[in-house]
Amino acid sequence: MTRAKKIIGIVSTLTLTTLLGLLYYYLESFFYSDFGCGCSSACVGYYPVMSSRIIGYGLIIGSTVLFISSIWKFKGLSRLWTLPALLIFGIALYGNGYMIFNKGACAYSLNRTTFFINQTKLGDFAKSDAETINLDSLKNGKLNKKLLGYSIKGNELTAFRIGEEPLKVKTSFLFWKVRNNVIVNDISYGLNTFRNFDAEKIKGHYEFIGGKGMTEQDFLNEFVLTQKALSSNLKNKKIINHSDGTTRFLFEKE
Repeated sequence: MTRAKKIIGIVSTLTLTTLLGLLYYYLESFFYSDFGCGCSSACVGYYPVMSSRIIGYGLIIGSTVLFISSIWKFKGLSRLWTLPALLIFGIALYGNGYMIFNKGACAYSLNRTTFFINQTKLGDFAKSDAETINLDSLKNGKLNKKLLGYSIKGNELTAFRIGEEPLKVKTSFLFWKVRNNVIVNDISYGLNTFRNFDAEKIKGHYEFIGGKGMTEQDFLNEFVLTQKALSSNLKNKKIINHSDGTTRFLFEKE
């Protein structure tokens, strides 16, 4: 390779790398904005914590340098190093581009994004207005597979579904972690269980409706955040697996 061709190749490589870096910058800026999670400003996104993303930036830069060095055989480096470089780059792109989000007023649904642009809809909330569900629709099976009730333990969010097994959603990938308390604080208004006020026509009686597979402890864990007045001193507690695909938690309180 002549000196002129080598210089042109190096300049082209640096130019292409710079353009790709700028593309990544604008892609991430869009991703972490309201529009990045796929909807209007009502959309709420849950991203990896900054410390995780900083490590991801380091992996992206390091893998890019390794890729370029192996392409140009810098100091005799084999071009086989392009393979681990691409693997590391892909892992970092996945981790930094991971997001769980709720489209809020646009659809009231739980969603996930990977690689910044690959969006997957995980399910719709049974409470379409984030407050109530139609009991007739529930009885007629129109709310089957909808999300109602949740539990979060460790690095896993469990979204319970009507008539279906619970949906398991990871809130971490390797060292990339999403803060669980952030998810719970923002999402509980729409994903939590439904309080059936009709049952309270009998004084001291309460009924909460959740998705299939919910346990008493799942309900009680939710009450600590959303129903503090009902989180203790409950009597005659009963879990019923209803034929409509829901779990009913009945209890009494003076």
